[in-house]
Amino acid sequence: NGSTCHVGLLGYTSDSRHSGENSNEADSGQIAEVAFTKKQNNTLLRLSYSSNIRTAFRANTAARWYFLIDGQECSSPEKIDISMSQSDSGNTHIPAYLTGVCSATSAGRIGQGQHNITVHVGQLTTHPTTDAHSGWVTLSFLEVQEICPPF
Repeated sequence: NGSTCHVGLLGYTSDSRHSGENSNEADSGQIAEVAFTKKQNNTLLRLSYSSNIRTAFRANTAARWYFLIDGQECSSPEKIDISMSQSDSGNTHIPAYLTGVCSATSAGRIGQGQHNITVHVGQLTTHPTTDAHSGWVTLSFLEVQEICPPF
């Protein structure tokens, strides 16, 4: 279409977790955050979060990890999330990589300018209890890239 699209890394944050005492045991709420400036209106955001996760200590627990962009979930092309459930009372941590592309939220297209990306954890509607854990003796990171759409 003749327009120029620039690609770039816009935001990055890491959180070094060296012991169980420093890990995030939140069952709900924000667990990571990065602010950035989107350079163009016609681009997409590629969001990535890496850590290890678990639900534990109670049977039939589950949790959901997801992105918010300026306080709203992605709506186009889809929400970006992962979930984990535990059928026994074990304590298994697994590596997780949450990633996806977003062009809009319920507030509309993600335009040029300042934006705040957060990672949250919360309960699944299908499970009554959550005992979530994010990060444990690992380096967790949240990365945001502005990418050109495939047109």
